[in-house]
Amino acid sequence: MSVTTLEFEEHLNCMLATMEDWKRCEWCGCQDDQRRIGPRSKLCDRCKKWSRKEQIALEWQRNNSDLIGKEAGIYYEYCIQFANLCREEGQIISWKGPITSRELETELEFLTEQFWGKKDRIGGTSLLFGQFSDAQCRLLMYLFQRMHNVWLQHKRQVFAWENTNEKFFPRI
Repeated sequence: MSVTTLEFEEHLNCMLATMEDWKRCEWCGCQDDQRRIGPRSKLCDRCKKWSRKEQIALEWQRNNSDLIGKEAGIYYEYCIQFANLCREEGQIISWKGPITSRELETELEFLTEQFWGKKDRIGGTSLLFGQFSDAQCRLLMYLFQRMHNVWLQHKRQVFAWENTNEKFFPRI
């Protein structure tokens, strides 16, 4: 038996409503089924580890204020930068609201640039995305942002070192 369009839309809207209520890490935004989030915590295990490292780094900076900006503090600054990137990553949740076809196209262009290295690999798709319903656009944005978050997780270490190096060795 086939599902009609109205039945599909109702099912999709119900699924999106339950997805909004999923338990997520406050920092990186991962879902509870991906990494364990404890009953009393709002962070996944990996973010808890980086939260502890950040606290140790901030304590080290308070105790060694004369070494801030010197080579001895590079690792501690890296821990702070990495934790900040984790925290920022969890803020990427724009699939919950109404999605325009231009937003979908922008996210798809970003992903194609990151995975294939060419910006104009896919273009002019906003007309195609305009044919999708609101619920379908939200689901597509959710999928695109999950891919975006996976890319960020793999690049987070590189970005943290770049931020740290820029802070310690500014470009002239």
